[in-house]
Amino acid sequence: SWAERWPEPRSDRMPGDGWTAAAALDDLPIGKGVRVTVGNDIVLLVRSDERVFAIGNRCTHQGAPLDRGPVKVSGSLATVTCPAHGSVFGLDDGRVLRGPATHAVEGFDTRVVDATVEVRPRT
Repeated sequence: SWAERWPEPRSDRMPGDGWTAAAALDDLPIGKGVRVTVGNDIVLLVRSDERVFAIGNRCTHQGAPLDRGPVKVSGSLATVTCPAHGSVFGLDDGRVLRGPATHAVEGFDTRVVDATVEVRPRT
């Protein structure tokens, strides 16, 4: 399976309000997906010039790692394309923009505190 071939790096849990430190901002190249594990979630982080996006990293079609797919962050719509079968997901919220996937991936809120990207599941 994909998960066995590409183990996930771990992040540190932050106490309190549900935010978790996921990565140093400087470790995120602009326009490239980076996978991290936040609690029990495998998360795709993508940095653009203006913000950091975070969605679930596993395609809902067959579980391929989205961090291995092409990312588009220029223009009005930021997307990632699954490297296995071409499903396209919106980086804003994880919704499916093109199949074969039919279910969205989870979306996460992001913020940057002291040059550290923090994420939390959307409620």
